[in-house]
Amino acid sequence: MPNQARVSPAIQIGDTVTYSHTFIDRHSRYPNDMQSAQGKVRALHKLESGIVMADIDWNKPGLPKRVNVKNLTSAIRCPAD
Repeated sequence: MPNQARVSPAIQIGDTVTYSHTFIDRHSRYPNDMQSAQGKVRALHKLESGIVMADIDWNKPGLPKRVNVKNLTSAIRCPAD
């Protein structure tokens, strides 16, 4: 996809992401796995409807491989001291 930067300015390919707290609060089917899950964005797909989906490689099994980016947030890592 040539215009990746315009597809989703908040989430980019290569980013480490987590589920957003809002999404976890609304969908608590797998609360423990979802709360601690982190994944790497491998691809972004903009649908005709305008929705942007991200292909994610999660560190936890059983989570969806394709997720709407509105349900994700970038993982913030603290720099090493």
